[in-house]
Amino acid sequence: MKGLAVLGTVLISLLAPTVMVYGLVAFTPTSCPPATTCAAGQWAMVVSAGGSALVWAVAVVGTWAGARGRPRAWAPYVGMTFVCALLPLSGTIAG
Repeated sequence: MKGLAVLGTVLISLLAPTVMVYGLVAFTPTSCPPATTCAAGQWAMVVSAGGSALVWAVAVVGTWAGARGRPRAWAPYVGMTFVCALLPLSGTIAG
């Protein structure tokens, strides 16, 4: 179980920053009419980048904290599922 938990932790530690950078690059508003605030683009960027960081932290802490020698091997894989789901959600928000 520890090997599976270590592998999952490494994988989510590689996936989450990739999604964060992609979210910052893909959903940063570049041009807005003067009368608007570009809120849709900003929310997509926040959901993608901030959500990935939050899910990564919860998954890693949930895997190892208080485990008493038996890590929760399922936590990083659930986290990866949520991180991957954030991209389509951000795309939907951005329109």
